[in-house]
Order: sequence, then structure tokens, then C-alpha cells
Amino acid sequence: MMLSRSSPTLKPTHEICILVADRNRMVSQLLADSLARDPRFEIVAVATASDVFSIVTTRQPHVALISADLDAGEKKGFQIARNLHGRHPSIHIVMLLETSTRELVIAAFRCGATGVFCRTDPLHELSTCIEHVGNGTIWASRSHSEFLLEALRSVPSCEGFAAGKIGLLSNRELQVSECAAQGQSNKQIADRLRLSEHTVKNYLFRVFEKLGVSNRFELLFLLFKECNGRAMGRVGVLSGTEFGYSIETHLRAAEEGVATAQFIVGLAHLEGYSVEQDELSAYYWLRMAEENSCTVRRRSHALVEELRSRLKTDHIEAVEDSVATGIQENKLLRSKRPAELIKLSADSTPREFSTCRKSKVAS
Repeated sequence: MMLSRSSPTLKPTHEICILVADRNRMVSQLLADSLARDPRFEIVAVATASDVFSIVTTRQPHVALISADLDAGEKKGFQIARNLHGRHPSIHIVMLLETSTRELVIAAFRCGATGVFCRTDPLHELSTCIEHVGNGTIWASRSHSEFLLEALRSVPSCEGFAAGKIGLLSNRELQVSECAAQGQSNKQIADRLRLSEHTVKNYLFRVFEKLGVSNRFELLFLLFKECNGRAMGRVGVLSGTEFGYSIETHLRAAEEGVATAQFIVGLAHLEGYSVEQDELSAYYWLRMAEENSCTVRRRSHALVEELRSRLKTDHIEAVEDSVATGIQENKLLRSKRPAELIKLSADSTPREFSTCRKSKVAS
């Protein structure tokens, strides 16, 4: 249920306990004092990013009111919200946003919020928002609801589609294809569809053969093009025929912590490519990419050293030669424009794969 701001006020079923974590402690205290005057609410704590989780454990609030820009950290509130929702899913989250942009609204709900409130709206409406969320309903304005529906429609889906190559697939192959295109691993697909991982791998191999694709990357392109083609061309979403890959996919991957996607999103914000030009957002995503890349480098180095002790010297030397060649020929990071990066990332995978290679990719 999506509630608009004109929805009638619910009768409170209990006093709603609230944790307030605004931009800083002073602002949090002022907001808490304002809400405390409402007899429907009890303020159980004013928290900072460092003590949210310890306070939640002891005070057990019904609603956590969290600023997206928490403790002077841009979008730090999203990280707190995501972790809070993962650890304490019974706590309802309301995200406070500076502006109701499509990117911020979708990010808030993806991180576990059940209500989103913009600071440009009247303060008395915040009380109504908290009341609804505290009683288990979702608070979203009309524009927020449209953002969410648009994001939902952009998820690869084969439902109601029977033309083109997709029509060659069986119902079970369609199910496996959708799960794979949405980023699920073979194990996740197997658990969801109650299949063995070996069976999932066989299904993917047959799907690749029928559709003439070589990997999940190309499968995603095909689903976007054939299943959601009529929905393309919206603001903020690239046409599949132009670059074969939507900036929305990079945004989703960046939010999940993929360093390469964070790098591309950072450049996109820097140049205003298919997203709002915003130097602060660009700085955030590029810094996240930098930090994650360092973490990946350290983890990769540790695993490589572990593998060196198990592999033969001549095999390692052959692989190192291949790595040196790959680095020399890889032109992805020589490009500066996000559009070129997206296009290159789509074009970098060879179209022709051997049967053996396709079998490996289906794993």
C-alpha cells in the first residue's frame, strides 16, 4: 500500500517509540524535542552513526528516523539504514532526504526504508509519516511511488512476452534466465526454484544456446531489449540499442559495493551523464571505488599468494604472460567519458564463445 500525503490519519494502536539520528547531534535533539510534544510518540534516543546499533539493541525503538547525510557523511545514512534493516528487520525506517530526487528515493527504499520524507515538506507531515510507518504501512508521495514503479519495471522480466528469441524458452528456462539476469548466483537460483546447482547450470547452458548469447552479461542485454524495450527511453534510463546497458544497472551495482560500477557512476555524476551532474556525488562514488579497489587488491593479493603455493611454476608463468597481455590490450580505463566506459564494458566481452567456454560461464 502506497500512502499519499492526503491519506487520512491512522488511529494509533500504541505509543510509537522513535530513535532520531539526524545530520548531527544538535539537529537531532531539536527534531526529537519537536516530535516529543506529540502524545503519539516517545523519543527513546538521539543517536549518532557510531552508537545507532548499540542503542537499538537496548532501547528497541519501533521507528528509526535517519538522515541520509548522517554525521557530515554524504549518504552515510543509507549505509546505516541498510545495516540496521539487515540486523533488525522489525524496526521501521524513515529516511530524511534533502531533496526528493529519483536516485535518492529509490536508494532509500532499497536500503530498507518504509517511509521517505523530504526536508522541503512541512514538519507536521513528518508526524503523519512516522505514524503510518510505525503502524506498519508504507509512506510514499505520488512522485515517490512513480519512481518506485519505474525502477520495478526496469528489472529484467519475461512475463507476458512471447515474441522474438525469448519465445524459444520453456517456462523453467524463463525463470532461470530472469534470476540469472537479476544477479543471482547458481546456488541462489537453485534454492529459489528448488533445483540442484547442476540443473541450474544445465538450464543456463541451454538458454545461452537458444538465445545465441555467451554469458549472463549478454543475457541481461537481451532481456532489457526484448522484454522491456517499450519501457526504455525514460528519463535517466539509456536505450538498450544505444549502449546495450542501463546506467540504472551500474547504480544498483554501485549501491551493492561493486568497485567498477562505483567508478562509472562517479564519472557519470561528474559529467552529468544520464544522472544529475553533482560533484559531491561524484566525489562520494569515486572515493568508494578507491576504497573498495584497495580492499579488493589486498584480498586478491592474499588469495594469489595462497594459490602460488599450490600451482606449478610453469603454469603460473603462462598465466602471468596472459595477464601481462591482457593489461596491455585492455583500454577500458584509458577512456574518460562514462558513455565510453559503458559502451566499452558492453563490447569488451567477445561475442563468439566455444561450447566449453559457455559451459564455464553458466557456472
